[in-house]
Amino acid sequence: MRVALEELANRLANSASDIPKVLLINGNEPLLIEEALDQVRESLKALGFSERIKYQLEAGFDWNNLTGVGQAMSLFAERRIVEFRVPKSLGAPGTKAIAEFCSNPPDDDILVILMPALDKRQRSAKWVKAVESVGWVADSYEVSAQQFPAWLKKRLQSRSLRVENGVVEMMTEQLEGNVMAAAQEVDKLQVLAKDGAVTLKLVTESLADQARFDVYALTDGCLLGDLYRVLRIKSRLQSEGVEPVIVVWALVREIRVLAAISAGLQAGQNRGALFKQNRIWSKREPAVNAALQRLGSRRWYELLEDAAHLDQTVKGQRIEEVGSVWYQIEQLCAKICAVELASAISA
Repeated sequence: MRVALEELANRLANSASDIPKVLLINGNEPLLIEEALDQVRESLKALGFSERIKYQLEAGFDWNNLTGVGQAMSLFAERRIVEFRVPKSLGAPGTKAIAEFCSNPPDDDILVILMPALDKRQRSAKWVKAVESVGWVADSYEVSAQQFPAWLKKRLQSRSLRVENGVVEMMTEQLEGNVMAAAQEVDKLQVLAKDGAVTLKLVTESLADQARFDVYALTDGCLLGDLYRVLRIKSRLQSEGVEPVIVVWALVREIRVLAAISAGLQAGQNRGALFKQNRIWSKREPAVNAALQRLGSRRWYELLEDAAHLDQTVKGQRIEEVGSVWYQIEQLCAKICAVELASAISA
């Protein structure tokens, strides 16, 4: 069955008696896929899927991990989400393994496959038909330049923000169709806008805010592995009263991009093409290359999950008992730098 990406969570919530055995989420817009995945997890959690098993397709991956997952009982007899990330393509062994999984899916597990957009040939492949026979296929379409203004307006409205005439046009021009940057800017405006009112003046100040460049300096320092510089910038941002959410969205953005590039390189994709696709210009290439050399694909996806938890914490959606938000920001920065932070300032 085909299901619209934005309807996945609601369809799951209303399918308690007929839960699909497999969800295949495909597309080339990482932000939309990750947001849909978060909503899917929440819906499945409400349906009793409290355990999560994660796999990342890498060279030499043992497909018995997937075909045998249904035979291995959960330690606590819980319903499980089996997440499987595919950076590029499955290959013949992978398509065979998934088809076998679909032929005899476990009663208490749901397989969630995340992969790049399916092409015309893949959509008619036997393994995709096998998925459709027991589950759902959700497509994440890229937001075109023509669709971007409407998408941005809807995004602003979803955050209960009221925009002055001209705001969407200004943001469209400045953000140049970059969905991830737009989403982060909307989150920032949600923090800055008084009573939810977004004016042209506020957007102008937000896009040109000098503190934003300090935040970018912090993320570049992380990519270069210069933790001493990162902590100095972090202290300055904290003392100037910069909202932690602004720092967190910048870190989340960088980690998402590095995770995507690292996975693409591991799958054999061209570095230059990946940099162009992810808007890594020549000035930033040294920092990005340093980060890619320091940490592997698996580690970037682990950091992506850490960053997602921190994002939820800073927005009040998650409660952590491991120190202040700024302390957690320090810890995340240290992990990006691959440095063990023995003692951090907790304030």
